[in-house]
Amino acid sequence: MMTRRVKVWSRPGRVKLIADSHSNLAAMQACINRLHGSNAANRIIHLGDLFDSLQHNQLCEMINIITRFEISAVKGNNDFNIQNMLTNGSSMNIQGNDKKGILTFLESLPMKIVDDEICFTHSLPFDSVRSLYEPVDNGTTGRAKEIFDKTPYHLICCGHSHTPVLFRWRSGTISRESINPEETVFLNPSERYIIVVGASDNGECGELDTGLKTYTRMCVPIGR
Repeated sequence: MMTRRVKVWSRPGRVKLIADSHSNLAAMQACINRLHGSNAANRIIHLGDLFDSLQHNQLCEMINIITRFEISAVKGNNDFNIQNMLTNGSSMNIQGNDKKGILTFLESLPMKIVDDEICFTHSLPFDSVRSLYEPVDNGTTGRAKEIFDKTPYHLICCGHSHTPVLFRWRSGTISRESINPEETVFLNPSERYIIVVGASDNGECGELDTGLKTYTRMCVPIGR
């Protein structure tokens, strides 16, 4: 799996974040509309699980939205599952040309997007397939401590766990903190963070301001 490196934290700008759409086309579109309706962004990044392993009827439509809005994306565990199903000839109800295009798209997704200080990933910020499946947030700070110990990143933005939460490293002490709806969190340059964005399938998205060093949780009403 490849790692794509970009410069984000080193220059002021805004990065809009979305994750875990799980083939919910309407919910993802609602979150994109909310993100476009706020401050202008340098880019939008989707943090994995664009697709869902059990829903195969809107795969091309999801890719079309990613392409139309020029959204960068990383691979999630459900995306990896779909990729394997297509590679192994699974009898999914997808036309031949569409199947080829979907597989090409999935194969192109990196495990993470990294600059010198920030990592955008689906779950654990490592290169193994296992890292796609194991959540950062298991209700404790244990896994966050492991990540802080093993990586150099100042900030990690991820998905997989569907509830927004922030892990803060401060002078060797790690805390697990809730992020309230529409709350803006100041990211102290002397601290390190892991931000779980939450699922767009639940109406969650967010905005990282690399100039102001802030993260804002954004919430969109989603009809069921």
